[in-house]
Amino acid sequence: MFCRNCGKEIDDKAVFCVHCGVAVTPVAAPSAASAPADKKAVNGFAIAGLVLSLIGLFGGNYGFLVPSILGLIFGIIGMVKAKNYSAYGLAIAALVVSIVAFVIWLIIWIAAFTIIAGDFGWVAPVV
Repeated sequence: MFCRNCGKEIDDKAVFCVHCGVAVTPVAAPSAASAPADKKAVNGFAIAGLVLSLIGLFGGNYGFLVPSILGLIFGIIGMVKAKNYSAYGLAIAALVVSIVAFVIWLIIWIAAFTIIAGDFGWVAPVV
């Protein structure tokens, strides 16, 4: 190792530098235990909720109401568990996108049911 004061090479077990006399403190290698304690795990529920709600939003057929509902459920779970995890914004994004997707698909389903019901005579036509 090298002396921090004078920069000359000294013995690894030395307590004092033999060249300048300054006390030598060994430099400990950073360990995993000395990692920042404030780093939290990633919120998997929020990520899953966002992915499912995006699939529900941009799905393309009538079956994609289900991922919107699942995205809403996972987003709510992500919000509840947000204090234990990082990525709080992902949980909020999952909720917003899943609510938008759910409302859009709900309107599509209602419109489709109304059209089908009108074709079969289940609903009186609006004049």
